[in-house]
Amino acid sequence: MTGGVGGGERLDSWKAIAAYLGRDAGTARRWERTRGLPVHRVPGGKGTSVYAFTSEIDTWLKSPAHETAADEGSIPEESAGSWKWAVGLVAIALIGASAWLVGSRRPTPTDVKVHLTEQSVAAVDGQGRQLWTYQLAEGWRHIKTEVSSYSKVMMGRDPRVYFITSHRQKSDDTVEGGEFTALDITGEPRFTFRFFDSLRFGGKPYGEPWAITAFDVLDGDPAPRLAVAAHHWLWGPSLLAILDDKGNRLGTYANDGWIEQLDWLSPERLVFGGFSRSKEGGMVGLLDPRELDGQSPEPIDSPHYCDTCGKHPPLKLVVMPRTEVNLLTQSRFNRAIIEKVGDRLIVRTVEVPAAEGQGAADAIYEFTTSLDLINASFGDYYWRIHDRLQLEKKVDHDRQHCPFRNGPGSIHIWTPESGWSVLAPN
Repeated sequence: MTGGVGGGERLDSWKAIAAYLGRDAGTARRWERTRGLPVHRVPGGKGTSVYAFTSEIDTWLKSPAHETAADEGSIPEESAGSWKWAVGLVAIALIGASAWLVGSRRPTPTDVKVHLTEQSVAAVDGQGRQLWTYQLAEGWRHIKTEVSSYSKVMMGRDPRVYFITSHRQKSDDTVEGGEFTALDITGEPRFTFRFFDSLRFGGKPYGEPWAITAFDVLDGDPAPRLAVAAHHWLWGPSLLAILDDKGNRLGTYANDGWIEQLDWLSPERLVFGGFSRSKEGGMVGLLDPRELDGQSPEPIDSPHYCDTCGKHPPLKLVVMPRTEVNLLTQSRFNRAIIEKVGDRLIVRTVEVPAAEGQGAADAIYEFTTSLDLINASFGDYYWRIHDRLQLEKKVDHDRQHCPFRNGPGSIHIWTPESGWSVLAPN
């Protein structure tokens, strides 16, 4: 045993985990498989290389999942024969009870919460009782998406659980693309979607693997519509696909720069957020999902133009350039994050990512749902970092004399009618 997290100890084998539980190793393995016992796989280790933290096991022991598991105590081999008749009677009773439970308590979407690990997806009800577990492909570590929510439970006439994995990876660093999966409310699979596309931007080819970044579901009538996005594993291009409720692709949109967020506004409007490589700035765009295939507006001779993609442009595209704080701190691209508040879209561009002890430094833009700008400003942490840069003599002015003291200096707007234009928000 070695030091663990949360004040607990790390148990480095099935034997140690079983000893901590006061059970045999077979029972510990079964509880991990059927009851969600929190066990982790060692990256790069063999299939049997596992570890667990006592703090996580203690929490699990207090959960309803353990109360059910605790009744499963293993029967010693030497007494198995004398128990056969009792086991048979219990099995018959359990079959009848299970059939009654399935018929009398089918989980509803308001009950279900989803938890994703590197090996499985588990659903629990509102009281924390485990409903079912869906096993992911064996031999891989399935990684969550970095920015957006990874799961969603949808109501309607055909309740479903949707979830995404960014990508999956083996111990030898082999990588495959992520998956967008739909299950019914009892955990039975409906479909799994992956990107296998091969694109060419400026004559350069880009193919698998594609890391899935975001999805959203429009719970429509007669059937839902789905949107899912991914970016190339190593480089800049992104894809956005519109699917029907069976996972069939209806259209595709491409962009040179990562798309990391999707939000349905209506059946005719989908907003997406991310980054534009050609304009070097956080990006928010508006699409008509009924009029795909398409791509972001770029000149045909540009390295950012997709030679193999559709030609339909977006309804509108807005790019918010990187700020002086972003550039002087040498931070990564200022990705755009969207939040719908009433009839407004609040778009934050992360100029400096959050660090220990401080929040993210961001620029904040308020738009209508048609992407008309209402207001723009900087958050508090932006100015704290600006003050630090002044003390370090990396900027030669304080906030009061900053040319951007009233907010971001300009944004770039594209529409089919007028092409690109520049707007000064303040």
